[in-house]
Amino acid sequence: MPNSANLGHKKKVFDLFAQKVLVVVGKGGTGRTTVARVLAELGTKTGRRVAVIAGTSGTHFLAKEDPLLSFSSLEPGQVLISYLYEHGLGQLGKRLSSTGLASIISTAIPGIADLLVLAKIKQMERSDAADLIIFDAPASGHFLRLIATPKGLADIAAAGPLRKQSREVLEMLDDPTRLGVAFVTIAEETPVKESIETMKQLKKSSGIVPCALFINSVLPSIPGNEKVQDLSFLESTSPYYQAAKYMRTRSQSQKHYEAMAAKAFGLKPIEVPLVPTVELSEDDITYLADIVELQIRSKK
Repeated sequence: MPNSANLGHKKKVFDLFAQKVLVVVGKGGTGRTTVARVLAELGTKTGRRVAVIAGTSGTHFLAKEDPLLSFSSLEPGQVLISYLYEHGLGQLGKRLSSTGLASIISTAIPGIADLLVLAKIKQMERSDAADLIIFDAPASGHFLRLIATPKGLADIAAAGPLRKQSREVLEMLDDPTRLGVAFVTIAEETPVKESIETMKQLKKSSGIVPCALFINSVLPSIPGNEKVQDLSFLESTSPYYQAAKYMRTRSQSQKHYEAMAAKAFGLKPIEVPLVPTVELSEDDITYLADIVELQIRSKK
């Protein structure tokens, strides 16, 4: 079971539905896609419609037949074509689609691709398409550029659709009831330090304060693990000795870096336990969702 309740941090409690759009951010390999999928499971358990958006083309979600759950990805070229159709320029959109020029045009001007993605999320947020939109954002570095794009384009665009879209996206980013950011990391030195640095840059550049901190791949607690100081009763060459020593060392290390992240973020960490499998099944997702839900409830 989770250990974060023992960290002694009396911070604000995460509310999954405090915002319409929840952006899940993290360094590559920390499991942000897993957390996004787990949060989607929590959302549908309450009877709400949840839309999960993949911010990278390689993101994969398990196919689950659930009328309350939808998955999609935002490829800038397709977003551009959709925008043209919605604004009475369907013929142009059709031509760009058939010639393959949409992707080229959407990436020709620096920042346009990122603005198209954020504008589409803003459009979904304003519509009745879903009760909760979970955006599985690109890795930390790209995410910071993504968030900085609207302000940069709004500053250089004197007028017109570009400035209008940029301003409207900025309004969404500035409103914590419309958009929140949840960080995902693992309790290791490099991912935690990078997450802290990303969080600080996010606050400095956009004023966005994270609403949640998830610690992924947490080792299971072993009763009395903290009290076991002497393993001399085991043969040092025994596999049991090696396993016990590894678990003790890893568990202590994870607690150290989890505490470091909790202090820097000012948030109660929500632990996502390690599931020893190559690929998570739907049963695994349900199990993780139940664990996360218990932690959220216990901290209220």
